[in-house]
Amino acid sequence: NPRSRHAKILKNVGMLLEDGHFSPRKIDDAFSTAVLKKFTTELDNEKTILLQSDINAFKKYETLIDDEIHGKALESFYAISEVYLKRMNEASQLYKDILAKPFDFGTDEKVQLDADKADFPKTEAERRETWRKRLKYAVLGKYVDLQEEREKNKDKKDFIVKPDSTLEREAREQVRKTMDRYFSTKITRETTEDNFSTFVNSITG
Repeated sequence: NPRSRHAKILKNVGMLLEDGHFSPRKIDDAFSTAVLKKFTTELDNEKTILLQSDINAFKKYETLIDDEIHGKALESFYAISEVYLKRMNEASQLYKDILAKPFDFGTDEKVQLDADKADFPKTEAERRETWRKRLKYAVLGKYVDLQEEREKNKDKKDFIVKPDSTLEREAREQVRKTMDRYFSTKITRETTEDNFSTFVNSITG
């Protein structure tokens, strides 16, 4: 039974940390709060998957993880992992629709790429907008690369000079393939079992 095995692993990890660590920390509410923050950061370090309402809901486990390490029934991990996997599946559908249409690079916009300076999106619409701006930024980078390549090679024999509209479409296609690989890897690797390893690593870390 995975739940029983996870509970045993968690209990053994707690015993090792408290009794076998050369410089043990007290596993209490403060420790629990730090673990919760580290775990959610490890799951969504770019703040593009989870919503602020999810983070708020997770706060009920802030002072419970230490009790779970000491033998109380394990609930926090399963609740958080279930929400995360649901949100990841939602996010994995966003990029295809966004990249299906040309971007307008004449619009003056800003995108925050530093997750430390960003907040978790408050709504699904806000999360979609975050993805739209990040994808637009990625496509713009590819688009400029293709334009520079065209300029450098335009006088070469047999080089096909493509219009901007074609280069923009090719840039979106390149980013779409990158995102296909990104989410394929995440969905394949980030199972409940793998996320439990992340949870334990958050505790030991």
